[in-house]
Amino acid sequence: MIIGKTDRRSILAGLAAFPLISATGGMSAALREPITVFEARRIVTMSQSMPRSRFMVVAGGTILGLGDTLDALAPWTGGRQFSLDRRFADKVIFPGLVDPHIHPMQAAIMLGMPFLAPDDWTLPSGKWPGIQSQEAFRSRLAQVVASNPANPLIVWGHHELFHGPIGRAELDAIAPDRPLLVWQRSFHDIYANSAALEWMELSDPAAFAAALSAAGAQPEHGDIARGMFSETALQVALAKLRPVILAPQTLQQGFAGLIQMMQERGVTTTSDLATGIFARFDTEAGLIARAFSTGNPTARVNVMPIAAEIDAVEDIEAWMKERSAKYVSANVSLKRRVKLFADGAFFAQNMQMGAPGYSDGHLGKWLTEPDKLHDQMQRYWQAGFALHIHVNGDEGAEVVLDGLGKLSPRPAQDIVVEHLGYCTEEQVTRIARLGAMVSAQPNYIRVLGGAYAKRGFGPDRAALMNRLGSIERAGIPLGLHSDFNMAPIDPFYLAWIAQTRLGIDGVARAPQERLTREKALRAITIEAARVIGMNDEIGSLAAGKKADFVVLDHDPFEIETAAMKELPIRATVFEGRV
Repeated sequence: MIIGKTDRRSILAGLAAFPLISATGGMSAALREPITVFEARRIVTMSQSMPRSRFMVVAGGTILGLGDTLDALAPWTGGRQFSLDRRFADKVIFPGLVDPHIHPMQAAIMLGMPFLAPDDWTLPSGKWPGIQSQEAFRSRLAQVVASNPANPLIVWGHHELFHGPIGRAELDAIAPDRPLLVWQRSFHDIYANSAALEWMELSDPAAFAAALSAAGAQPEHGDIARGMFSETALQVALAKLRPVILAPQTLQQGFAGLIQMMQERGVTTTSDLATGIFARFDTEAGLIARAFSTGNPTARVNVMPIAAEIDAVEDIEAWMKERSAKYVSANVSLKRRVKLFADGAFFAQNMQMGAPGYSDGHLGKWLTEPDKLHDQMQRYWQAGFALHIHVNGDEGAEVVLDGLGKLSPRPAQDIVVEHLGYCTEEQVTRIARLGAMVSAQPNYIRVLGGAYAKRGFGPDRAALMNRLGSIERAGIPLGLHSDFNMAPIDPFYLAWIAQTRLGIDGVARAPQERLTREKALRAITIEAARVIGMNDEIGSLAAGKKADFVVLDHDPFEIETAAMKELPIRATVFEGRV
């Protein structure tokens, strides 16, 4: 049985009426739930007040209590039938992992594509070795074109600093007669060949310009000569691609792959940090709700609207109430949280950088112009929403922090800075003073540290992307996220990156910005839960919380850092179900 908050309160209220039998002689309905006691060599709770235990009592998917002996748990087990589960008696139990920023729709769509990226990927579709030269990329792309019958064919992962320039002319040379689209490693840019532009009915310059205008895209974000749809112009390409990327079989297989990856790597909770990228909120929320509610669910998800979609909604209360009634279930939540966007993608060097800017002189891009972004902040803050703000460059961060500084104090509401690829030390201090939190993407330093040192940033700023050590020293709550497919869905891998800062080029940069072991593990459990407003339910193993946990061979506090890169997970348990 999967229970919600109301049921959990009923269980706790019933249990408080111990000795279990009501005045009428019957047992409370809540207490009819079977009780299981899990035994482990060690239970690592991630609770600072009670960090270790050996036994954990679970009923109805909720933790009733923990103790070092069975006798200590007698208040829950005395006089009652219970089962002692010793399958993990020689293992370590650790809280279910939290990836606070995944886009389930993006994952479902992308998992069916060939991955031709600079870094290695292991997916349900197989292993995709990293490609790090122009010759190797174009050769591999030609092989995919020859072997993959998809029409149009869409591949993901190109990055100019590894693979050289790509655009309409280069793609025409590889596929002169067949629609071919290459999704840039950031996801924010797509490049199309001539056949693809014709397939999308955008080969005529007037039609191309009209489509950009109709979508409200900034004209410079589209380039018909290059076949480029970047940032705000991406929506033009997505609208044309929907019949392909939203095909039922594609999504069914993609969602199955996503849930498989989450279970294999111990992720029991995530939040969709922009429900409505590919279609409207209602379409995506319905698909996500179905994927996470059918069969035997192994994870829960929170859906979150994009500010730009609900800006025109006058009655936000009614909008939230209607969507909650449609989509919220035991495994799907819709909280009073909203996603805002500042600058462009980090993987594409589209973020807004402060002085001295980019070394090659190019300029970043705004996803939302600063004045409009500040207006959105004010509207949703006054309406009682927690703000999750996508920002990547230090100029973008300056605009975001200036806007946040103008908000009236509301201690009960959260502010979460999402990604924060590059910022200054002073900006970390400002984030701390605002009482904001950070949900960071640590894969930037791993994949891009070497490349950005050579072009765009210089070695000093490239070394200081992902200032996680500074965030820890400032006492800022921190989550580490995959933003799949910007990084693998593998929180222990992200924690390994954050502790080592080791690039794919073998160089470890700015060791002062490493996280400590404790902070890294908190950033994939209790603090990751906090940045999505769920730390009262998940993120640690404690009485009253969900019985989500992973089973490990060793205590992650005691292993060598290198072992965390590919840490085996023996089982993922969701709400007490093994």
